[in-house]
Amino acid sequence: MFQTLQPLIGCCYRVDRMSACLGYKTISILSNIAVNKLREFCLMNALFDVKDKVVVLAGNQGRLGVNLADCLIQEGAILVLLGPCPQEGWALVEAMVQNGGDATFFEVDPKDTIRLTQVQEDIMLEFGHIDALVYEFEALPGDLKQLDGKSLFDRELALSDSAGDCSLAVFLMTTRLFLKAMLKQQEGAIVGLLDYPLVHKRDTGCTCQRSMDILSALMTSLARELMSTFGASYRVNALVAASKLPDQFNPENVQGPLQFLLSEASSSITGSILLVDGGIHIFEADLALATNVINTI
Repeated sequence: MFQTLQPLIGCCYRVDRMSACLGYKTISILSNIAVNKLREFCLMNALFDVKDKVVVLAGNQGRLGVNLADCLIQEGAILVLLGPCPQEGWALVEAMVQNGGDATFFEVDPKDTIRLTQVQEDIMLEFGHIDALVYEFEALPGDLKQLDGKSLFDRELALSDSAGDCSLAVFLMTTRLFLKAMLKQQEGAIVGLLDYPLVHKRDTGCTCQRSMDILSALMTSLARELMSTFGASYRVNALVAASKLPDQFNPENVQGPLQFLLSEASSSITGSILLVDGGIHIFEADLALATNVINTI
């Protein structure tokens, strides 16, 4: 009887051993895949991480800047709001703190160089570092005469009556002051924001292409100066939320791109413009065509 069952027992043993070996190999492969995916996930999280970065939000606190401030707070950034209206500023900060964020507000007239300098020093005393400056443009200049080839630190900045030229002067002045703080830690990110629908509403002659041309010249000039003078660890870029159809505009679409420009993921990007418009610029020459395309999506 045993001799009859012996071949069958041996066959079952070999099958069980093969199954066990196959199961072990399967578990080993799945474990390696899981470890590699976890490593990739951690790496990507680290690249896009803005936690504990001190981000200064200056300029026009419009719908774009306020929306992006909430996004940065949720991602763990320390937000510093600058503005001339304490009631609005502290109301925004209070809402952020109630949601578990870390934020503060400094009252300052953006044209007041002395006060702006004091605010920069106060921020450094409180936090010890400034990692990024996010400046929202209220208007764009008619030309770039103030970029006359001189250094950012040597350039005389005139506050003219023109809203666009004044906005440029304030941006350059703010950049100059906060860049000095970034130089102490040998790195920093500067991002210019443009809410094109609002700018175009104030100045109907300001087309999307013209805005892009002006911002491109501005970012290229500053990026070239910073890189040649201080090295590649300082970057200057612009983020434009553009649309010819105001009802299609959604500031939430800009949250991811802004976090990208403030994080290490964009460490090799400077002097660039990131246009977030859902493809509207493709049809800028024919608004009717753009409207038809959007309506069919």
